[in-house]
Amino acid sequence: MSMRVTEMMKFNTMTASLSNLQNEYTSLMEKMATQKAINKPSDDPLGMSLIMNYRSSQAAVESYQSNIENANAWITVTESTLNSVHDLIVHAREIALSQATGTATAETRSYNAETVTQLIEELQSLANTQYGGSYIFSGTKTDRPPFIAEGSSVSRLSEPYQAEGNSYNGTLEVSGSYIGDANKTYVVKVVGEASTPGYYEYEVSEDGGNTWLSGAFDDLTVGTAVNIGNEGVQLTMTGITDPPEADDIIYVDAFAPGCYEGNGEKLTLAIGKGVSFEYSTSGEEVFTAAGRGEVDLFETLSSLKEALQNNEPAAIGAELDRLEAATIQVNKNIARCGTQMNRLEIATENLSSLDLKITELLSGKEDVDITELVTELSMKELTLQASYQMAAKIGSISLLNFLK
Repeated sequence: MSMRVTEMMKFNTMTASLSNLQNEYTSLMEKMATQKAINKPSDDPLGMSLIMNYRSSQAAVESYQSNIENANAWITVTESTLNSVHDLIVHAREIALSQATGTATAETRSYNAETVTQLIEELQSLANTQYGGSYIFSGTKTDRPPFIAEGSSVSRLSEPYQAEGNSYNGTLEVSGSYIGDANKTYVVKVVGEASTPGYYEYEVSEDGGNTWLSGAFDDLTVGTAVNIGNEGVQLTMTGITDPPEADDIIYVDAFAPGCYEGNGEKLTLAIGKGVSFEYSTSGEEVFTAAGRGEVDLFETLSSLKEALQNNEPAAIGAELDRLEAATIQVNKNIARCGTQMNRLEIATENLSSLDLKITELLSGKEDVDITELVTELSMKELTLQASYQMAAKIGSISLLNFLK
C-alpha cells in the first residue's frame, strides 16, 4: 500500500526540523553569552540541583567568613584595650613602689594620689570601651555600660521589676545593703496567701528559678520590709491596688562591689557548620574579683589612692601584691585574646580552602568549554544555513518544474 506525501506533510516536516535547529542554535548562543553550561533547570535538572547546592554552600561559607571578620575586629579592640589596662596597672604599681619607701614624703604621696585618681577615671573609660556602638565588656548586655561611675567600693540594688502578666498592682521598694561578693538577680515568686490575712508566702531564687533558697523568711505583707535572701536585700510592698497572686514573679538585681552592670555570658558567632565560637571577654573576670577574676581593679586603685592621701607607707606597700595579681589577671585575658585570634586564623584558612573547592566543583558543573562551544556553534550555524537553502529549494519545486 503506497502512501501519498502531501505538500502539507513536507511543509510541516521542514518547519519542525528548522524549528529544532533554530532552538539548538539559540541555546548555544545563550551559552556563549553567559558562558554557562546550564542556564535554566530544563537544561539539566540534576545538574541545576547540584549547582544550587554548591551556591548554598558558598553562601554559608561567606556568612562564616563575615562572622570571623566581625569577631576578629571585636577581639582586636578588646586586646588593644586590655593592653592599655595593663599599662595603667603597671603605672599604678610603679607609683606604689616609689611611694612605699621612706624617701617619699606626704607631699609626693598627695601628688601621686591625684595621679591615681586620674588612673581610676581612665580605667573607668577603658572598662566602658565600645565597638560599633556596643560595650565590649558587658557580656551579652552590650547596650549598657558595664561599670557605673560610682566605682567599685559600693554595692548597689536595682529597682524591683515584675514579670509580664503579674496580678500585683502596687509599689515595690527595695532596701538594705547587699553584702554578696558576686552579682545576682533575685527571683521572688509568690506561692499564695498565708494563713494570716494580708500576708503572702513566697520563695526566693538566686539563679533564675532553677533552685530555691530554703530558710525562714517572713511572709510578704503591706508596708513591711522582708528579707528576700541572706545577704542584706529587703523588699517592701506598699500602695497595693491589686494584691499579688500565686506565681507572680518579682526581680531584684544586686550588684557586688564593682558595680558591674553586664553579665558573665559570652557573645557567640557561627564560624562553621555546627561550630559556635565565643569571642567576647566579660568585664566581670577582667576588672572584678567575681567570675574568674581574683582582684577588683577599681577597689585596688581606690585603696591605693586612700593610702596615698592618708600618707600611710605600710598601706601603700600592702597594695603591691594586689597590683601584681591584677597585672597577671589582665595578662591572662590578653593571652586569651591571642588564643582566640589564632583559632579564627585557622578557621579562616579552612574556610578559604573549602570555598576554593566548592568554586572548582561549581565551575566544573556550570562553566562551558569555550573551544568546544565555538566549534559546536560553527557546525550548528552551517547546518542551519544548509537547511535554509534546502527548504528554499523544496519550496520552489512544482509540477511545472517536473514537466520541464
